[in-house]
Amino acid sequence: MDGDTIGILAALGSSASWAVGSILFKRIGTDLSSSAMTLAKGALSVVLLSLAVLVTGLQPVAPGPLLLLVISGVVGIGLGDTFFFEALKQLGAHALVIMMMLGQVLTALLAIPWLGERPTLLSWCGIALVLFGVGLVLWQPRGDGNGASARPATSRRGLVFGLLTVVCLSGSLIIAKQGLAGISALQGTWIRMAAGTVAMLGFGLTERGRLRGWMAPFRDPILCRDFAVSVAVITFGGFWLSLLALKHLDVAIANTLSSTEPVFVLPLAVWLLGEQVSRRAIVGTGVTMAGVVLLCSAR
Repeated sequence: MDGDTIGILAALGSSASWAVGSILFKRIGTDLSSSAMTLAKGALSVVLLSLAVLVTGLQPVAPGPLLLLVISGVVGIGLGDTFFFEALKQLGAHALVIMMMLGQVLTALLAIPWLGERPTLLSWCGIALVLFGVGLVLWQPRGDGNGASARPATSRRGLVFGLLTVVCLSGSLIIAKQGLAGISALQGTWIRMAAGTVAMLGFGLTERGRLRGWMAPFRDPILCRDFAVSVAVITFGGFWLSLLALKHLDVAIANTLSSTEPVFVLPLAVWLLGEQVSRRAIVGTGVTMAGVVLLCSAR
């Protein structure tokens, strides 16, 4: 299997994993603060990734790539994930994923001057189709004739945290791409996760009693169980596969394929939550898949 195929499958697998993870986290997120979720998720992820790295073996990492991955972890996981969880509470998953589409465009634009990437015309068309299709899936205006429910009102605070999430995640991906040269995606994920978790731990220690307050909800064994399952899904499915895709594909292509999460959310929402799917969402799914096919054929 060539590198492009590995990257494409990894990006789609990451997207599917994030779809599952988003539903799982949404169910338990109301009981935890955004900072607590980021720290606890990071700590458990580091443990799981450490076991995986010990099994596969450690590779030597040059100081330059190591520093880049650490910075990427602090920005993308320490800050980006905290902003994401806060925006998720303020906006809800539906509106937030719409905002995350801005990140696909921003990442592609940043990759041109920073990484020298030049997507082909066919690739740009595929990117546009994916973004348009995802927009159709997510956009549910009030009074939709297909019976879709009205979207909840968004808050200014939620929009601010959503934009901060987009900037942090896009910037961290550009930095991570440069740091992945000569290192496995698994070890790169471990370094990023450890850096982001240490940053959150340091923040928690700046005020007496803050960490205790963050961790208090985890006294509930059922919450701990559900949280552990959610973290396992996004650690290996979301974070690791996304870096594996980033290693083998251009940033713009990998990030766009990873934005197909709503397409996977649709059947899960029908199956697990009993939600109805509008004709608009079905059309959007078809457009998205057409974009994915175009991106794959452009490789």
